[in-house]
Amino acid sequence: MKISKTIAAFAAGIIMLSAAAAPVTVQTGLSAYAISTEQSDELGEELTDGVFTYELAGGSYTIISTDPTAIVSEIPEMRNGYAVTAIAERGLAGCSMISSLTVPDTVTSIGAMAFAGCTSLKSIALPSRIQEIPEGAFLGCSMLEDIEIPDKVTSIGDNAFYGCAALREIRLPSELSMLGEMVFAESMNLETIDASATDRFVFSDNILYNKEKTKIYRGSTALTGDLYIDDTVTDIGGGAFSLCEKIENVFLPSSVQHIGDDAFGYCGGLKSVHFAEGLTTINYVAFKSCVSLVSVDLPQTLTEIEPGAFYNCRSLERVQLPDSLQTIGEGAFLCCDSLKRVIVPAGTSSIGENAFGYTEDSEGTAVKEEDFELSVYSGSEGLSYAKKNGLEYVVADRSLGKVLFIALGAGLVIIAAAAAFVLMRKGKKSPERAVKQADKESAERAEEESYKGIIE
Repeated sequence: MKISKTIAAFAAGIIMLSAAAAPVTVQTGLSAYAISTEQSDELGEELTDGVFTYELAGGSYTIISTDPTAIVSEIPEMRNGYAVTAIAERGLAGCSMISSLTVPDTVTSIGAMAFAGCTSLKSIALPSRIQEIPEGAFLGCSMLEDIEIPDKVTSIGDNAFYGCAALREIRLPSELSMLGEMVFAESMNLETIDASATDRFVFSDNILYNKEKTKIYRGSTALTGDLYIDDTVTDIGGGAFSLCEKIENVFLPSSVQHIGDDAFGYCGGLKSVHFAEGLTTINYVAFKSCVSLVSVDLPQTLTEIEPGAFYNCRSLERVQLPDSLQTIGEGAFLCCDSLKRVIVPAGTSSIGENAFGYTEDSEGTAVKEEDFELSVYSGSEGLSYAKKNGLEYVVADRSLGKVLFIALGAGLVIIAAAAAFVLMRKGKKSPERAVKQADKESAERAEEESYKGIIE
């Protein structure tokens, strides 16, 4: 079962890459950087100072790559008379030896994943002129504790602070108008989000919402016990409560239609989720590794369970799937080792690989569970899945047919008995009627004979 996405795979790759070589210590003053290639003003010319590689474009330099083993504390403002104005996509990705960094005010743009995988980075000073923190900018910066987002920033992209495990608090800038998906996902110690400077978002009762409170972006890891979602909420965003390990019971209102990717991932203390009618989609790995979750009753409005939605829910014993369910994604219930029987609705039209009846061995390979059974319907996708995977199964409508046949037989016996009883009652009344009829005929004959006698 492959339940990692491209961005997560990249993060793992750059973390591995960053540990591959010994560190190179570099001084941080401008005079310390000596260009080792021929200088040129031509468009697109690449230069390097042994740490950063630059590209000259439009009269300024962009940092396009960095020696991942270098130890630096600041980025230069100028290079050969040209300002350094940008950091390209992945420009410093995987630089695992940097612990503190200052980015000069000459820099006006930062590319996607610019600092991803800088696993030793604890603090960074960003330039005041940037207007965007792009997708995955600090993804996997697990030691990041101190960052101030400039007030001119209007958007923070998807996964920007994904996996920033040491981050405990962050302030949203005053100009912020857009937050992407999973911005703070799996930031396991993020307790406080200061949204007081912006009028587009609100942090209330330890939950970050949009202004209208229709979408949840992130819950504080300080949340404990019962979690009641406000009935204004329609969308629980990606990573909203991931690694909120102290939540025990979740109560969803009927307003919630969508549960995002990894929304409750790794909520180790989560015991129950009370789903309400209105929910239509449970996204990718939404409840992965909720190892205390025991029972799931899904609403009749649900149409799709995406891949890995309940992956590795080891204590899950009971799942009730609704008749409305159309799609069950790959590995949706993979590694749910306590789940021994599932009834697949007749109308389900798509079931992904290893959705039911499989666990993983020590090497992560999916293996079939021998004591698992599916209840399916004749001609259904569930029956095809069971046969294809060699799983034990029972055909529910055939069993129902047997029950109906027995019930019909019992009904006929009852009807026959009732009919016999009626006939017996009629049988008891027949002699009485015959006697009365004979008496009547005898009286009529006597009257007729008497009348004839009088006439004669």
